[in-house]
Amino acid sequence: MMDRLEKFIHENRRQFDSDVPDLSIWANIREKLDEKPGARIRWVRRLRVAAAVLALLFAGGAMGVYWSSSQNNVTALADISPEYAEMQQYFDREIQAKMAQLATYNQADAVFTDIKELDEVYRELQEELKNAPEGNRKQVVQAMIGNYKAKIDILEQVLEKLQLLDSTSPKFAGNEVSI
Repeated sequence: MMDRLEKFIHENRRQFDSDVPDLSIWANIREKLDEKPGARIRWVRRLRVAAAVLALLFAGGAMGVYWSSSQNNVTALADISPEYAEMQQYFDREIQAKMAQLATYNQADAVFTDIKELDEVYRELQEELKNAPEGNRKQVVQAMIGNYKAKIDILEQVLEKLQLLDSTSPKFAGNEVSI
């Protein structure tokens, strides 16, 4: 059937091509093309853009909420278990007590720089704990506990040396202690 239609079109092609539209028709078409879109079309375009922006904002917000909730937000030992929370409180109390004792001596500045370095290591461990997979948390927690123990050991050793020097020397205030 298509063959007959194609054959008919090829045989009568000249008759189809002989009809040319009037020039006034082309002028009307050109005028309509040159016309600017109406106010209604502009509002529809603006609404489409606004809807697209709102959809993108909503999708971005939803993805942000999902991503932040899926992250491990563990930053301290207390976030893992109540036992670790108690341990962290104990270590913090011990360190504060020893720091208060150490503050009574004049030579405590050298120790404070070491403690600050250990605090920086602890902050790095907190970041690592935040990003650590479930199976590797134990290692990071052990390192954090080791950090606390190192602080306490350093403070105890320094306090022992200072107390020993204080008990043997009546003029401790003028002496320098090398630690």
